[in-house]
Amino acid sequence: MATSGIIGEEIDKQGALASAALQNISGVGAGTSARHLLPRAVLDMLGPYSAALYIAERVVQSDVFDVELVQILHSKLLPLERMADDVLAATKQRGYFDDPDTAEPLRWLETCNEQVKDCMVALESMLDPQLDDLMAAAIEEHQRGETVPLDSIR
Repeated sequence: MATSGIIGEEIDKQGALASAALQNISGVGAGTSARHLLPRAVLDMLGPYSAALYIAERVVQSDVFDVELVQILHSKLLPLERMADDVLAATKQRGYFDDPDTAEPLRWLETCNEQVKDCMVALESMLDPQLDDLMAAAIEEHQRGETVPLDSIR
């Protein structure tokens, strides 16, 4: 089996584990039981999510560029990223970030999710070499002071 197939299967496996953990997080209701169940459910999701991130980072850092592999990784990481976004949004809305018993694992998930987002940008950049030029031009423009804050645009 080709490397891209093996990596695709592993990402699928980790995605299935993360998805199953997500169902546990979604099943956690409000109240005192959430304080006990939510941290374990988040950690159950965090493990496979981190594993998928690790695989993707190795591909990004590799000297070998395989378009098919990068496309597979991107397409398989995107639903995981959205899942994590949804979980984080729901838990923030329910106030779990304010609870010391549930906040720490959620912050770990939030950090992992930010790393996945960075990795997704790197994968997208690999697929679109012109993106690097656009980003460099935008940074130069910002450094010259030729940009304005978004809130000043009306």
